[in-house]
Amino acid sequence: MTCFDRDTDSARLWAHFGKGRNVLMLAPRRIGKTVLLNRLREESETRGFRAIVLDVQGFREEKAFFQQMCAVIQEELGFGASVLATFTDKLRQALKGSDAAAGDWRQLLLHTDWRDFARHLLSHLEHDKEGKPWLVLLDEIPIFVLALLESHGMERVQDFLYTLRQLRQAYPNVRWLFTGSIGMDTIARRHGIEGALNDLEAYSLKPFDDETATRFLAHVAAANGRQMAPTAARQIIARLGWLSPYYLEKIAEEASQQTAGGQAIEAQIADRAVEAMLDLDKRTYWSTWREHLDRNFPDPQQTHLFTVLATIARSPQGSASHDTLLGELNRGESVSVSQLRAYLDTLEADGYLVACEPAEHGYRFRMGLLRDWWRRYVVG
Repeated sequence: MTCFDRDTDSARLWAHFGKGRNVLMLAPRRIGKTVLLNRLREESETRGFRAIVLDVQGFREEKAFFQQMCAVIQEELGFGASVLATFTDKLRQALKGSDAAAGDWRQLLLHTDWRDFARHLLSHLEHDKEGKPWLVLLDEIPIFVLALLESHGMERVQDFLYTLRQLRQAYPNVRWLFTGSIGMDTIARRHGIEGALNDLEAYSLKPFDDETATRFLAHVAAANGRQMAPTAARQIIARLGWLSPYYLEKIAEEASQQTAGGQAIEAQIADRAVEAMLDLDKRTYWSTWREHLDRNFPDPQQTHLFTVLATIARSPQGSASHDTLLGELNRGESVSVSQLRAYLDTLEADGYLVACEPAEHGYRFRMGLLRDWWRRYVVG
């Protein structure tokens, strides 16, 4: 996805890092968080930092987490090999006299408690020879935390997150940004471990506003040798509703394919491009929304979340009140008001829903096209 007009977000985040702060970036899926992380990495040298992007989805163990961190340092940064060679020597000294004190850092990790390994690694980064602070841009940590919870239980999750908090405090020259397509704050609140995150500065990554979305649509059209008529841009913006850069780009590219080279994309073509987003061959654009619920929530929570979304998707008004949702949930079993509140908080934090205005109308889908897709392929 194209990184476009995130100058303000980048500047604000660098201001936090410059003040020694660690950040929890709240960003629903398809909003461009990974693209922004890569931009921050690219800008790091001019900002006086060394930075890595660390994607930890797919891992289920703490040692795998730190193995990936070392591997990214070694493989993505040109100076990583020398950094890790010195670190490995120091770790060998710490294990001197042990049969484990041999091999490279990967072998040493196998025979070292992950907490000790992490302390040695971060201590080494803390005292970087060039005096530059390090920035760890941590993507999809909520998915890793949920996998750790599933594999090993809450005690391991608490130990991991609170150990990370201690490490952040012990090694302030290593700055962290946590983000993911699931709300880390929601997971922490659900499991009563918010204290592990209370030193992080919350930062919300927002969708584009109308003016930025209009310029972005024109930018994508121009990159494809087309022009975006103002009426076409307004049509796309009105239909999409929630202006995710990912979906704006996909629609503009689809509209470009339906327009002759050098010509203007008109409103009628824009309308067809929006409709094409719901074709079966575009299902990969949307499938992650359903997969997220399937993978990350056990029953009965999963069934309840699908019930909430189905009720709102089917509603002729496109929204549903608290009373309507509670009635649907209680058709099969007893669900309390507080449980419904937790479900709505989760679906709002993860990007599915937004509260209506006025509030008595309840909740609606954040993105009109997602509601259309949900009705067509999930609810049926």
